Amino acid sequence: MTRNCVLVATDLSEESRRTADACAGLPGSPRLVLTLVTDEPDRAGPLEAEAARLRERGADVTARVVGRGHRTVANALVETAREEGADLLAVGARGRGRAVDRLLGSVSEAVLRGGQTDVLVVRGRTAGSLLSRVLVPTDLSATSVDAARRLVAGGGVGGGLLLHVGDRAPEGLAPLAEELGLVPLHRTGEVVPVVLGTAIDEGATLIALCRVGDRDAAAGVGLGPVAEGIGLSAPCPVLVACPRAGLAVQVRELLSAEFPLADEVWRDYHETRGDPSIDRVFGVFAGTNLVAVARCRRHPDGYEVDAVFTPAPFRGRGYAGRVMGALVEACQNEDLYMHAVRGLEEFYGRFGFVPIPEHRLPPTIRSRYAWASGDLVSAGVTPMHRPAGWFARPGRNGRAER
Repeated sequence: MTRNCVLVATDLSEESRRTADACAGLPGSPRLVLTLVTDEPDRAGPLEAEAARLRERGADVTARVVGRGHRTVANALVETAREEGADLLAVGARGRGRAVDRLLGSVSEAVLRGGQTDVLVVRGRTAGSLLSRVLVPTDLSATSVDAARRLVAGGGVGGGLLLHVGDRAPEGLAPLAEELGLVPLHRTGEVVPVVLGTAIDEGATLIALCRVGDRDAAAGVGLGPVAEGIGLSAPCPVLVACPRAGLAVQVRELLSAEFPLADEVWRDYHETRGDPSIDRVFGVFAGTNLVAVARCRRHPDGYEVDAVFTPAPFRGRGYAGRVMGALVEACQNEDLYMHAVRGLEEFYGRFGFVPIPEHRLPPTIRSRYAWASGDLVSAGVTPMHRPAGWFARPGRNGRAER
């Protein structure tokens, strides 16, 4: 857990002193920027006195007064951490309870939500070194494993537990625990209460976890519900790490055995289901999560593209375009037809689809909208056709789509 620069937020309270003391004991003796957000210049003296106290402990400390202006205290801290190049932002919490913190607008909560680097929330009295007995919850996702490895690689971890909460202990738990020098532990139940209870039972001096798991990272979520619940309610300090490992994004055709994955994604899309005997299904995987799907179905008289769907949490990240590119590239030797949702004609036009009159659709494909009695405008769809012809996804073999 070696750090180069730690921004330590202070309001000169006892909680802030405990936070600063915890940071002064971090391995590697990082530079501490003791930061007071205030528009009262007369508080600079007490701030410098606190910095001097930490220097007596051997810490490398710079005292900095930051004007609040029109910002919130939390925003001022986050912006100052960025200016200083801090790789950890530490803030104390008064431990009044989550409901009260929400009511009063806790700075620690706001920093936890808005932090753009790792965040250390120090709540309660620490017994011994911050890293003497660490509890590391993990779901074995790529982001979670990377955060755990970085914690241990930094040095200073005296020992602790690698905790997985779920119905059964995954095969990878014990090997990862051995690699990290931690004791594997499996518990069942609701994740947040189990983690908090385990921290109390095991006398944890720190809970360390990633801000997001793979699924939340793929969706662009800044703070996952598990990290939020633990960060706001833990009985001991909590280190919430930003994900550093990028999720591997893979675009490919699904195997028949993987069709249930697509069916699960399609549950909110007219409960569509794939049929391996007549369908080719393509998907985008972010890590292990299927985040977008598209289908090409073989009819007796033609091929229809439909069920192009990205669940709401994963939209706005270009996944639909990537899955469509994979489908069209794989099926480029066939004439492709579709009933495009009105308003998306331009999107599908990027893949070579052009609007056509309804009567040009193959009969079995056209029959799917027979209930509209020819009024496809009211049905909200536009018939489209892509003639068979060459297509390559951008960046494939150095070629661009055309």
